[in-house]
Amino acid sequence: MSRTTFMVAMTGVVLVAGAAGCALGLLAAPASGKELRRRLAWRAEEELRGASRAGRAFVGRAVTRATEELARQQARFHETTAG
Repeated sequence: MSRTTFMVAMTGVVLVAGAAGCALGLLAAPASGKELRRRLAWRAEEELRGASRAGRAFVGRAVTRATEELARQQARFHETTAG
């Protein structure tokens, strides 16, 4: 398994575990049904925002690495064709 695949999998596991733990904690806490649904909705939105930030950061790093690799390959190509 590549490091990138591992990191994506671990991010997913952390997000799912966090959401499940939050939901179970809220379900065990004394609150009305309306209040519980409001809390769950708020927490789900927070998790979604966090996942979105993590996804944007991941894509940004991937684009940077791909751009750097492309530049290296172009330089290598020019070295081999110029010589």
